[in-house]
Amino acid sequence: ASTKDPFNSVIETFYYDSTDRTHTSGADLSQTWTRKTNYLTANKNGGMSNSSGIWTFPSTGVWSIAIKFEFYSSAATTYHGCMLEVTSDNSTYNEVINANTSTNASSVHSTIYMPYILNITDTTNQKFKWSVLAQHQVTVRGGTGTNVTIAQFIKLCPSV
Repeated sequence: ASTKDPFNSVIETFYYDSTDRTHTSGADLSQTWTRKTNYLTANKNGGMSNSSGIWTFPSTGVWSIAIKFEFYSSAATTYHGCMLEVTSDNSTYNEVINANTSTNASSVHSTIYMPYILNITDTTNQKFKWSVLAQHQVTVRGGTGTNVTIAQFIKLCPSV
């Protein structure tokens, strides 16, 4: 029997920044993303890379990507959240999906979970980024704790 992985599976989890950080609407989540290795976090065949908020895939394939966006707002707002933007030419980004919430009070903590599936056929030009959507600035939770922003990546299969 072969021990070769038939799907070249990749599983990775990253946490955002080393501390909480304020962002305004439209700002990319461009601080340092660090691979999470504590608390029995599964990691296999890593390779996802991030530069200034732009994510690059290590190989072609169908990828499950997800963000758990943890943040708080010091003001009541009609909306705050994040959006996923993709590029197929390594230049022009288009919004694919967004998720947001609202609050009627100040100093409210919120969490948004936003999964998506991407079919990557060109690792040079097909990339993505997550950006903040907010009526007022928000503080994105960062660091190694449990109430922080994390990103997860799983390669599901070859490109379709």
